[in-house]
Amino acid sequence: MNEFKKLGRRAFLAGTAGAAAFAVTAQAQQAAPPAPAAAAPAAAPAATGVAVPPGAKKIAIASPTVPADQMLGAEGANPAWQAFFAELRAQGYNDGQNVVFEKTSGAAFNMVRRLQGNRYNALGVNLARTNPDVVFSGTTFTARGVNATTETIPVVVVAGDLVASGLVQSLERPGGNITGVTAENGAALETRRFDLLRETLPQANKVGYLVRSPINSPTPFGNSLISAAQAAAQRLNMQLVPLYIDDVVDDVALDAGAHYRAMFEAKAQGVQAIVVAHTIDLTEYATDFGTLALAAKIPMVTPWRDATIGGGLLSFGANTAEMYRLAARQVGRILKGEKPEAIAVALAEPELTVSARNARALGITVPATVTAKAQEVV
Repeated sequence: MNEFKKLGRRAFLAGTAGAAAFAVTAQAQQAAPPAPAAAAPAAAPAATGVAVPPGAKKIAIASPTVPADQMLGAEGANPAWQAFFAELRAQGYNDGQNVVFEKTSGAAFNMVRRLQGNRYNALGVNLARTNPDVVFSGTTFTARGVNATTETIPVVVVAGDLVASGLVQSLERPGGNITGVTAENGAALETRRFDLLRETLPQANKVGYLVRSPINSPTPFGNSLISAAQAAAQRLNMQLVPLYIDDVVDDVALDAGAHYRAMFEAKAQGVQAIVVAHTIDLTEYATDFGTLALAAKIPMVTPWRDATIGGGLLSFGANTAEMYRLAARQVGRILKGEKPEAIAVALAEPELTVSARNARALGITVPATVTAKAQEVV
């Protein structure tokens, strides 16, 4: 039976053997038990309907995880949003002058997994009702919410794989009211992470795959990643051990220790390395993953630079700030009159970051063939 389907929604509660061997800090050990039930998050915030000066355009923007007050163009704001606003200013679009921004965020409920899709959809519905000239979103769910209301408002979205998500017909000709930026081909990048792991650690044959379970995150993109990981492991003669992070207790309660127990399980299973799936609902744990992997002495490959800085061995994935910059360029083209159906989906080039410091701590010598490919060695 397929290992991913057989294990289903395992919560990895029986992680005591791994915990004994897992040399984490006392703080991490204290955080492992399930967190108390969280209060039910509020419904999707309503858009405010900001006033539009004569001759100005309205850009509706939605973030799945960044609070609205951090989606600013000023110094100290979220780096991806800094890049977004900087690119718009470079194109001559200035807030309060020739454009205004309708901002909304899913940060209040981004961790309630069973409900996040519906509530992110609601963000899109609310934004569409404000009748913007264009919508920019950091999640496909919000784009779907816009289209559930109307398919006439242009939408620019950043996503792991817009084709696999079913939002565009092709990268070259999106064909509808949606275009955006994608991290090359998400499934292909997942495969390349396994290739980089094999090149870096030829002896690693038992590999953990850290992923949201298909039951809790049944998206086409998520399923394509699992299929790619399974195929890569088979091709490279690796035994793939699924490490599920299921932090949903019920519709309103969260288990904040789920990612710790997944690491305990990795140690208990004796995996020689870990690859982390590239899904948006794991990004909030990026730094924690790196820290825990280094403490456990397990080499980790992730899509995110933050995880490598935190303790991972290497990361390979698109630079989020660059993706937002490219998205802002597309928003500008739409404001100038171009149709999204004819604007090709932009491809954000993946970047390889290698941590020489963490490699030394793990007792690993990273081959020169790998470091030569890296955009950054830290």
